Amino acid sequence: MPQVLESNQTRNFPHFQTDDYTSVFYNGVYYPEERDDDMGESSVHIKLLANLLSILKLYFKNRQDVFLSGNMNLYFEKGNSRKWFAPDLLVAFGVPNVERSSYLLFREKVFPQVIFEIASEKTWRNDIDEKLRTYEQYGAEEYYVLDPEYAYLSAPLMAFRRENDKLSLVPVTDDRIFSPRLGLEIIWMENSFRLFDPNANEFLRTLEESEGGRRTAETEIERLKAEIERLKAGN
Repeated sequence: MPQVLESNQTRNFPHFQTDDYTSVFYNGVYYPEERDDDMGESSVHIKLLANLLSILKLYFKNRQDVFLSGNMNLYFEKGNSRKWFAPDLLVAFGVPNVERSSYLLFREKVFPQVIFEIASEKTWRNDIDEKLRTYEQYGAEEYYVLDPEYAYLSAPLMAFRRENDKLSLVPVTDDRIFSPRLGLEIIWMENSFRLFDPNANEFLRTLEESEGGRRTAETEIERLKAEIERLKAGN
């Protein structure tokens, strides 16, 4: 079974070539980054995935040993490009934080410790059946299945955590659960999901909120500058 890290300590990677990770060839075998059999996604699915990915990338921006990606092909059998799956969102601790064309498990030697799937009409049965068994087999520590519209699952948020060699369903209280690996709470609210940082006692901002806050602050600064100039002129 691939290595499952027990520590969140930052690791250094002094010897790696970025080009090696963006190539679709590895040891002469072609591992495509896009496939004809990828399934389409709804606008709700895409927006939630984009928000979670951007929030987590900002949260881990100073960690060079944490890699995140959405809907990236993960190949798990060396030399066989037909053995793959594409988690909606994966978080891998202990691998270089560099751009990749695909995630090759046999090169990385670390299976993503945290995986999110967003339930849809086409995928929800597979999310809690075959995918659950696959992620369990290969070493995921935490697995979250999100149903933002609460349309397919028995609950809007299902959480699984590794106990020995199994991913066991864990109780979700008040539509929220703490992720030990991420150090964040995952919370269902207003038909979507937010991430809450208990250490800072605040919700992590979406990209839209961060940009909106920056623009508001810049506008306020300009207003104050104009007010100061007006007062100077008056004096």
